[in-house]
Amino acid sequence: MRTLFDEAAIANRIDEMAREMANDLPKDFLLAPVLTGAFIFAADLLRALHKYGADPYVDFVQLSSYAGARSSSGVVTLLKDFSIDIEGKTVLLVDDVLDTGRSLHFGKGMVLDRGAKDAKTCVLVKKLTGHAEDLVCNYIGFEAGADDFLVGYGMDDDGRQRGLPVIGVV
Repeated sequence: MRTLFDEAAIANRIDEMAREMANDLPKDFLLAPVLTGAFIFAADLLRALHKYGADPYVDFVQLSSYAGARSSSGVVTLLKDFSIDIEGKTVLLVDDVLDTGRSLHFGKGMVLDRGAKDAKTCVLVKKLTGHAEDLVCNYIGFEAGADDFLVGYGMDDDGRQRGLPVIGVV
């Protein structure tokens, strides 16, 4: 594994993103991590947001577009739905990586269809590739190559290496 972003770089970037979000979003927005990959990022982001005065609600959604360990099926499946009513709320969907864009596109559409006041998107890493969906991501932590298979900090290789404190390429 080759390290792309170390612990210090990740912590600094999350702090910068939290400061920007705290200025942009209402104090009581809904932070919606997309499971499973975004849970570590979302936890650190939530702590950083509190530092800047934001106090978001938190609820999880689980989406999947992966047919196997490393390839997208092209079809997004809702595996876990929100447990709270999102109507009238500003929702920030938080994901680990923007690859094809299908999951966040699906999630944003679902949130707006359910009457959310606004839907924003945030990713820790955006891959520099032609995305299948036309999606404007509001907050981006880092960028990585289109062919980089990322692990660590929530991202996994068939369920492994998710807990690494860095983001690496295998």
